[in-house]
Amino acid sequence: MSPSAAETAHTTALARAVVAQLAPEELPAFELLAGPYLTGTDASADGDRLQFGVMDAIVTATPAITLVCATVVAALARGAEGELEQLGGRATRRLLGALRRRPAAPEAPAAYSRQQLRAIRAVAARRATALGVEPALAAAIADAVVGALLTDEPEPGQ
Repeated sequence: MSPSAAETAHTTALARAVVAQLAPEELPAFELLAGPYLTGTDASADGDRLQFGVMDAIVTATPAITLVCATVVAALARGAEGELEQLGGRATRRLLGALRRRPAAPEAPAAYSRQQLRAIRAVAARRATALGVEPALAAAIADAVVGALLTDEPEPGQ
C-alpha cells in the first residue's frame, strides 16, 4: 500500500532532518538519493536476484535513513500497532491504547511520552538493523529520528 501524501511529506521532512544531522554532505543529493524510497516501495532488497540487498551496494546513508523514517512515520500513522505490538508488555499495550485514541496526523509536533519515544527508537533501530546497517549507525539513526521528532526546527534548505 502506498503512503498518503501527508505520510510522504512527513517522511521526507523527517529523513531530511536526520540526514542533516548524520550525513550533511548528502543533503545536496537528498532528492536523488531519497526519491526512490519515498514511493512506498521497499527497494532495500533485490529479491535475491543479485544475492545482495541494495543496502550492501550503497555508500550513502540517505536511502537507509529514508526507509527507517518511512517505517516510523507509517507506524505513527497507523498508531504503531504492527511494530509496537511486537515489543510486548503492559506498557506497550497502554501506549497502543493511547495511540489509538490520538487524532490522526496532528499538524503540530506531538508531545511524546518517554515510553512512546523508547518505542519509536526501538522501531527505528530494528528497521535499520534489518536493512543491514552497521550497529553503531543503526543506533545513531534511531537516536536522530527521535531527536528530529522532538525538535520543531526548520529543515535545512527550506
